[in-house]
Amino acid sequence: MRREARIDLDAFAQNLRLLTAQHGSIALDVRADAHGHSLELLAPVAKQLGVAGFVSSGRTGLPPAGHLEVVSSAAYGVDADVAMRPVMTLVGEVVAVKPAPIGSGVSYGYSYRTIRNTTLSLVALGYADGVPRLASNRASVRLGGGIHPVVGRIAMDQFVVESGDDPVEVGDEVTLFGDPTVGNPSAEQWAAQTGRSALEFTAGIGQRVRRIAAVRHD
Repeated sequence: MRREARIDLDAFAQNLRLLTAQHGSIALDVRADAHGHSLELLAPVAKQLGVAGFVSSGRTGLPPAGHLEVVSSAAYGVDADVAMRPVMTLVGEVVAVKPAPIGSGVSYGYSYRTIRNTTLSLVALGYADGVPRLASNRASVRLGGGIHPVVGRIAMDQFVVESGDDPVEVGDEVTLFGDPTVGNPSAEQWAAQTGRSALEFTAGIGQRVRRIAAVRHD
């Protein structure tokens, strides 16, 4: 089952270079497993680029921050200047697709009913994976060539997307958030729907979601 947080190491390196140019020697806030981005993946990049210290919540073997300028959200490309690139892209997989006539109730409690004949796609991610229940009937994802709404209540292991007339098949990839410059919803948008900061949101992505190093060459 595809549950992946793709960590763009090129984007992370670019962000650190920009921050170092702005502030000189910096310390990186890596609490909560680098706010969900995987300290294991990012620490070698940070050390290679000369990050001088780290803020952590436990023993990591990394040098402490001292009196350095501490960077956090900008390094991960969230809640930051537009020059910073988002580092994490969260993706899931469609596990079922079905047509739904107008008036169909969706998920537990039928908090949403379809307002036209449409298509519903079931995605294998849920609140056990850090997809907030508060995003029910609020957030959107990228699927089948377009942006489509999350409808009905988000369950423990799954949620439903109303994919309309876009062609969708079982096994298709669903992007919850990532880089908006390539057409994805952003972590900031998801966070705003759920009343938290983007870093709090990414830090909450669960351990069933595999962190995978990805290098994007533009």
